[in-house]
Amino acid sequence: MRPTSNRGGRGFFDAQSDRPAVPHGLRSTFRTWVAERTQFDGDMAEIALAHKVGSKVQQAYDRSDQVEKRREMMEAWGAFLKSI
Repeated sequence: MRPTSNRGGRGFFDAQSDRPAVPHGLRSTFRTWVAERTQFDGDMAEIALAHKVGSKVQQAYDRSDQVEKRREMMEAWGAFLKSI
């Protein structure tokens, strides 16, 4: 992960490329981390990103937000971020 710097309130910029850091990049990093480095369910990651999962029928019947399972996943994500 490349360092970022805050330029006088203009947001954060990648120190190497001078490109702005954007929230989508962090969301994408999270999704890749779940897929490549964990055993957490991919659908649970999609729910954490507020994406719809499954067909319309599945969505009608499964309204769970999996909050307890997501809590464990997000704690692991936080630990990962602190480790880098």
